[in-house]
Amino acid sequence: MKSKKLPTTILGTLASGEQVIDRPISHLQGDVTSLLPEVLAKISSEKRAQIVELIDLERVVGKRICVETNENDKIVFAKRPFRKGVTRFVLDRAPEDCSTVRVVLKKSRDPNLYLCLTAFIGIASEPEPWDFNATPQSEAFWQSHALIWGETEVVAESMFEVG
Repeated sequence: MKSKKLPTTILGTLASGEQVIDRPISHLQGDVTSLLPEVLAKISSEKRAQIVELIDLERVVGKRICVETNENDKIVFAKRPFRKGVTRFVLDRAPEDCSTVRVVLKKSRDPNLYLCLTAFIGIASEPEPWDFNATPQSEAFWQSHALIWGETEVVAESMFEVG
């Protein structure tokens, strides 16, 4: 039996000429899709296996939902769809103007193609501590930052507080 090939969405082309496609279960966040042709055109692959870039478009392009937190903030946790762990959220905060787009790309077997692992309007952030790509800085970053509650989809009834 032949396997079905999933449809491919081309998101844009890198400055170095490679096309970038979305993954089958997209991790594009918010309104970033319309910005990707401009953002990707500013990135040269340099034949990297993985590309992690923060591109400043030098104008407000949207709102960021990952914000720095402090001891006065009300923090909760919840599971987001298609994630292995829980995410830290802050209540009663508003998204902030942002001029930067973060993209994470992975080289395909095809030398002229990259797969977009994620893209979002926002700041340079770390993978969540439970993520396969977590770094030594991930835990500290997510202890001082959170996503704004109500701005991204969560699994129903998965919210809880700690402490």
